[in-house]
Amino acid sequence: MSASLSQALLLASRQHGVITRTQLDQLGFTEHQVKHLTATGVLARVVDGAYRVASAPDDRLSRCAAVCLSRPGLAIAGPTAARLHELRRTPNDNRIHVIAKPHAQPGRATWLVTYRTAMISTASIGLRSDGIRLTTPVRTVIDMTRFVGHDDLVSMIEQGIDRGWFTADDARSMAETIATPGRPFARQFLEVLDGRFPGGAAGSHWEIRVADELRARGVRGLVRQHPLEVPGYGRLRFDLAVPELNWAVEVDVHPSHATREGAARDKFRDRCCTNVGWQVHRVGEPDLDNRLGDTIDQLADSYRRRRRHAPAA
Repeated sequence: MSASLSQALLLASRQHGVITRTQLDQLGFTEHQVKHLTATGVLARVVDGAYRVASAPDDRLSRCAAVCLSRPGLAIAGPTAARLHELRRTPNDNRIHVIAKPHAQPGRATWLVTYRTAMISTASIGLRSDGIRLTTPVRTVIDMTRFVGHDDLVSMIEQGIDRGWFTADDARSMAETIATPGRPFARQFLEVLDGRFPGGAAGSHWEIRVADELRARGVRGLVRQHPLEVPGYGRLRFDLAVPELNWAVEVDVHPSHATREGAARDKFRDRCCTNVGWQVHRVGEPDLDNRLGDTIDQLADSYRRRRRHAPAA
């Protein structure tokens, strides 16, 4: 058995410590041998048809691999897929969420949550090299409408667009495809998508918060990632801007802004913008974490003063 066992362990090492009964059969293991390996603690059952090498961790990845490798008809979805895609603002309930066809048998485990749907297409499912199948980023974000609030969903949409995982048109097309009467969450997703600010995608969750707070205080004409060519500096983008007023806000949450070099670069950039008539405000993590309300009020006051003194169109 030793030669076959070494092959099995090597295969399992590529699959987060998991191997299926079918794979063991293909390696020549008999039913008696598999029972012996489980009885002696070499293998531990994860779900019917899938085992974990006992020395491998019993974690999210091993469980995902076990259900996907042993059941080709299902895919990881919902919050579990969101965590695998590293979507920000994802809740963690320590369960494995999957989607499966209406009559599929996904297995039984206290940590397994199954959603049955006929809307599983190859366009919405991706296969990883470790054998884990999961919904694509765009399908995952649409599904997350059922699990998170408005602000967190907006953040996920912006992250996906910012990372180049999908476009707003991609998201709209897929949501419209699955927006049947039995899936009101897809229609809700489309409403959130329609409410996006003009311009590019937000680079951080704080950009979304600041934009929403400014809009709530009456700031109009706000766009994201506004491009500008500035003499003496070159091409840049403002996190948030009202172009008609030459008024902008930079949300400085990236660690580079806190360094001496980063601060000097920001000051030079703002000086060049001032020279061509732009008013630029910067808000950092202390402003956001400790005095968000006051910071937004000050920005809104600055915006109103700028608008009052703007030349008539």
